[in-house]
Amino acid sequence: MPISLSKQEAKRIAIRAQGLSGERPDEQVTIDDVSGSIRAMGLLQIDSVSVCERSHYVPLFSRLGNYDRNLLDKLAYEDKSVFETWAHAACFVPVEHHRLFRQRMGTEDLTKRIARLVKEKPNHRVSKLVTEKPGFLEEVLEQVRDRGMLTASELDGAGKRAGPWWGYTSGKVAMEWHFSVGSVSVADRKNFARYYDLTERVIPEEHLNGTTLSTVDAHREMMRLAVTAHGVGTVGDFGNYYHVKNRDAEARLGELVEEGLIQQAQVEGWDEPAYVPNELVSPEPTNARALLTPFDPLVWNRDRIERIFDFFYRIEIYVPEKKRQYGYYVYPFVLGEELVARVDLKAERDKGILRVKGAFAEEGQDLEYVAANLADELRLMAKWLGLERVGTGRKGDLMPALRVALKG
Repeated sequence: MPISLSKQEAKRIAIRAQGLSGERPDEQVTIDDVSGSIRAMGLLQIDSVSVCERSHYVPLFSRLGNYDRNLLDKLAYEDKSVFETWAHAACFVPVEHHRLFRQRMGTEDLTKRIARLVKEKPNHRVSKLVTEKPGFLEEVLEQVRDRGMLTASELDGAGKRAGPWWGYTSGKVAMEWHFSVGSVSVADRKNFARYYDLTERVIPEEHLNGTTLSTVDAHREMMRLAVTAHGVGTVGDFGNYYHVKNRDAEARLGELVEEGLIQQAQVEGWDEPAYVPNELVSPEPTNARALLTPFDPLVWNRDRIERIFDFFYRIEIYVPEKKRQYGYYVYPFVLGEELVARVDLKAERDKGILRVKGAFAEEGQDLEYVAANLADELRLMAKWLGLERVGTGRKGDLMPALRVALKG
């Protein structure tokens, strides 16, 4: 029989499972802390937007506090303890999970795979590249083999961008194809540019040459990891986490229940069945206090956070400025067991200021209490970013109280 959870318990479980319960390291954050945090989340989404800081660095700040961002780069590109792959989106994933993604990369002979792609999707950019520049894909791989790690633009014959500024060069099309099928992996990043190298020179041998799981087995393990990272959720929540179709996610979750590895639950107010780990995350109250990037694993699934926290959230980067309700790049603020506010932030590095362009409290919140806690978190973020102070703007009902709190 499914266990029953109240809505408040579901909130606490979701926050605690994501490592956001407020228990940050008392001493200097170590690379082991960073590694442990990523492994608890299961994956860390990579994004180029850097209004304050590139998004993949922020979830670690949310969980660990003031840490050296170089630790993530060291973990990925020196220790090779995590690697880049397509998971939920482009993500850092623990290297021991490489075996889960090899089916997604494809196990078919590449020559046959390319021939099939050209036949079935002649307008695909890789198909066009193969048709227009025969042998270029193979040549790119040989260049990487001979020259070592390269950016797409460093390839001989890389060509010029096709179309608008985001259009791919021939070199980028080729490199991304080889990345998607696992021939090359990301060996480093500099100024966010990917440096690619042969996968066998990036992924440690013990994680590269093990057994390749079937798609079913890989999806089953992904669902087990997703249940652990969420603490509680639905089929759609878990499928979204690793970009697995709902029908496949549902089948694999059912198998995990039958195997006694997870259990079903019924959450107050949820229309759909839920799943939780056998060792249920503590539903006791949390002391969470964190600013969350739009791509934080707790909030990137907008339907999920609305269901759990009654928090309607949409990123407004692509909304014309005059039509934005809250701002360009808004951070939800979790406090205790609720998402209590949203804050539009920008790092004005030339002025040494973390600018709060807008601050908005959720309905029913104590403005002074929220502002006092938010002010402390903003000061910590400013320190982490190497900025001298927090500045305020004018937008939002929380701004007057926040301005007072920042003077305290």
